[in-house]
Amino acid sequence: MAEEERKRKAPREGQITAREREYVRELYAVSERFLEVERKRPMYAAMERTFGSDPFQRIDPKMYKRGGFRQSKRKQEFVRLGRQVAIERGLPAYNRAMGIPLGQRQLEPFSVGKTGILAEQDDLHHVNNPAIQQMVDDIKRTTIVNLDIAHRMLQVRAGKEVTPETINLYLETLNHTMCGGAVAQEHMSEINPLLVKDAYAKVITGSDEIKDALDRRFVIDLDKQFHPTRAKKLKEAIGNTIWVVLRAPTIAIRMADGEEAGRWSAMQNTMAFIGSYGLSGEQVVSDLAYSFKHARVIRMGNKFWFQRMRGRNEPGGMPEGYLCDCAQSCSHLPAKPFLKAAQESIEEAKKYVHAMSEGICIPAIIDSAYWFGFYMSGGIGFTNTTAGAALGEASETFQEELAELSNKYAADIDRVPPRWDVVRFIVDMIIQYAMETYEKIPALTEFHWGGAHRISLIGSLGAGTAALLTGDSTMGLWGSHYAIALAMKEGWLRTGWAGQEVQDHIGLPYLCSYRPEEGNFAELRGYNTPYASFTAGHGVIREVAGYAAMVGRGDAWVASPVVKAAFADPHLVFDFREPKMCIAKATLRQFMPAGERDPTLPPH
Repeated sequence: MAEEERKRKAPREGQITAREREYVRELYAVSERFLEVERKRPMYAAMERTFGSDPFQRIDPKMYKRGGFRQSKRKQEFVRLGRQVAIERGLPAYNRAMGIPLGQRQLEPFSVGKTGILAEQDDLHHVNNPAIQQMVDDIKRTTIVNLDIAHRMLQVRAGKEVTPETINLYLETLNHTMCGGAVAQEHMSEINPLLVKDAYAKVITGSDEIKDALDRRFVIDLDKQFHPTRAKKLKEAIGNTIWVVLRAPTIAIRMADGEEAGRWSAMQNTMAFIGSYGLSGEQVVSDLAYSFKHARVIRMGNKFWFQRMRGRNEPGGMPEGYLCDCAQSCSHLPAKPFLKAAQESIEEAKKYVHAMSEGICIPAIIDSAYWFGFYMSGGIGFTNTTAGAALGEASETFQEELAELSNKYAADIDRVPPRWDVVRFIVDMIIQYAMETYEKIPALTEFHWGGAHRISLIGSLGAGTAALLTGDSTMGLWGSHYAIALAMKEGWLRTGWAGQEVQDHIGLPYLCSYRPEEGNFAELRGYNTPYASFTAGHGVIREVAGYAAMVGRGDAWVASPVVKAAFADPHLVFDFREPKMCIAKATLRQFMPAGERDPTLPPH
């Protein structure tokens, strides 16, 4: 009887005791006292700007009352244009009546970084955004060739003299041939200059003597494009040599693919040498052509593995360090370690964090939007994952809070030692802070509504924190894999659809492996690294690790000083100094890309 009485009085399974219930109430009351503090956070303001309501609201009072897709001006436009297309072609086209109804929840806009521009999600889709397309095209159409071998060949094999005058003549001829102009034969078809007005060539050198001898129109002047401390490092690394940066026309890349950039450049470069040095039929011509394709040539990407075979200069084969070097957002800042900048002032630290956020958005978009959203998945529009990780104000806000912590607690420290016991403590603190923010601000959870979103942000925070403080990209990857596979998984028990932390468990032991199927230097890894090739939401963490490590060390480039210098070019169509502003302008229909066919089209 005593046992039965005890069981009857014992709390039923799943119920909580009165004391436990009181404890929960006490916690809730304590949290209420801190809400006013949370309202002062920039994250609160960012979400309030995005949703136009209190980010602490747990219930949407306008659910099912927002007018469906009509709350979006862009989707209204799409419906109208879809009907127009269907009528004109006599075949159904875009029809919002198909599939599930959209817009029961708020179709919130994206605040593009710190630009102050709110953009509709559809306008950030890479097919709708010409700036994103041009950004990728400007990278794909670039080939960089060293001229030392060619000049030596001319002198030794052809008996030609190479002087500043002949180099300037060659560069002027090259800018003619890069636009499809003929130089050595009659009856050769040429190209309408308006179709290829973005095609040109320039040179970079680390020698002031060589630079002063060349026509300034054809020189990417490192002293003008970089802070003096960065220019000095780049010039020392490039040295007493000449690299020619060749930009094939955008229209050629769109008609063919990235591989065309190397072929176009090799052909036009060879013809420029023939025209400017008076070569005709000599054996040296074939050797020149070979050297321009294979000898000291920097291509922006390697070939893929067989199943997804594409030529060079395509996104899947681009080393992530090269993509980070395309970004020029740090160019105007002194080349000093991040923690030194943080010790000077919070504002100085935020400049570096902002520049890092700007720079990372370039490879992050190429990874998520182009590689996963286009090349691999065939055009599905998970743009919000890309925008959340690469363009959203929320991620930059977290990074600015890290800058404030660095200013407060990192006095007299130039770099945190790359020891796991030290880094783990810091990453644990930052990731716990980020996860608590998601739990405190329901609007942020709604904004990053899927596991892939939160993986992108939490993984990039782990990578950025570890790499920025240590200056070590491998430690950055360690921090990101730990943040996702252990800290995030332990706190929330799941990371997203398809078990997205699998590659983080693999990635931890592969960090220091250099077997091709497992790993590489962090800066030389790419989207075709096998274990990381099918993981939406993870691409950004590898780029953050490389770029943040550069900022943490105070270096001037991530993987290649030549690539870094090549993209410090004011003649590029896309602005690699302010990529977010460039992309934001395109959402407002204020960006004009290259490669359009209007000069040869009928009036329309």
